Amino acid sequence: MAMIHSVGTAVPEQQLTQEDAKKFISSFVSDRRLRRFLNVFDQADISKRHFVVHPSFFQQQRSFRERNKLYEEHGVQLAFEAVKKCLNNQHEVQVPDIDAIITVNSTGVLTPTLDAQLINRLDLNDRIIRMPLFGLGCAGGASGLARAYDYLKAHPTKSVLLVATELASVAFHPDDLTPKDIVGTALFSDGAGAVLLLGTDHPSNENGPSFQLTASSSRIKKNSMDLMGWDVKDDGFHVIFSREIPELVHTFWKNHLNDFLANNSIDLSEINQLIAHPGGKKILKNIEELLYPHQDAHLSSIVLRQFGNMSSATVLFVLEAFLNEETSKKEGKHLVTALGPGFSSEMLLMERSE
Repeated sequence: MAMIHSVGTAVPEQQLTQEDAKKFISSFVSDRRLRRFLNVFDQADISKRHFVVHPSFFQQQRSFRERNKLYEEHGVQLAFEAVKKCLNNQHEVQVPDIDAIITVNSTGVLTPTLDAQLINRLDLNDRIIRMPLFGLGCAGGASGLARAYDYLKAHPTKSVLLVATELASVAFHPDDLTPKDIVGTALFSDGAGAVLLLGTDHPSNENGPSFQLTASSSRIKKNSMDLMGWDVKDDGFHVIFSREIPELVHTFWKNHLNDFLANNSIDLSEINQLIAHPGGKKILKNIEELLYPHQDAHLSSIVLRQFGNMSSATVLFVLEAFLNEETSKKEGKHLVTALGPGFSSEMLLMERSE
């Protein structure tokens, strides 16, 4: 098992309301057929989002190198800030004592990888186990939690630092707008999340009840690689975002959920709270249609409204909101879930330890 010890998140200072974002994008859309897609800004249930630069940065053509430089400069700094908040939220585990680091990203290419950048900035142990994960998209945060769970099951005395950092704004191309690009610009934003997890036999677990990950499952839908991802061109990442995705909740995600619950001898009614990656309003709506009346994804909706879709990092914002919420719903069993490119699904079971 893996114990959730502390969580920290960070967003850039640059903020844009959804109304202002719509006005900005509208100035680039003259085609009447495209303009009808602008109503997605009004329907997304997002009030504001955060970006490392003002969208006007993209008014002129930018190369892949220029866009990736944003990740090198701002993405790494954002990751650092999230980790510092995560570590400052606890005092038991010292920085040199962290045993492993998992980094997750899909919006910037770094070699040395993000974990190496953080090891130097934070002065982490130079013998730390490194697990950089790239290209998992919106499922990446949950995938990172699952890999931390796997590692700590095998090493119950160890600790893992998970960091997910995304600058989804780098995929904005005003000179090459299509319907899917407009949808992307209405949803995506920048942010970072960090989680410190401990094995069940770690000394710092003696400090009282906490939440533990007790099971995980991954599922991929074969021959569906065209549903979600990046089309990488000379000027950077271009979004691949199929209209079919929300409907896959009722088929692909539902089947994965049923199998996951059955394999762990759990009935859906036993799940108290959903900690779901908010890929979009329609996805959350379709998930809630499959739930019991006492269940919902309201925390995911709140995070989506306040921050937009920050790809892999977003589910960690929902996790933080859950841990900070004063509610009786913290008791019992909870489901962490996310969908991403592949087309893939990640699920974890989380329970409160005594």
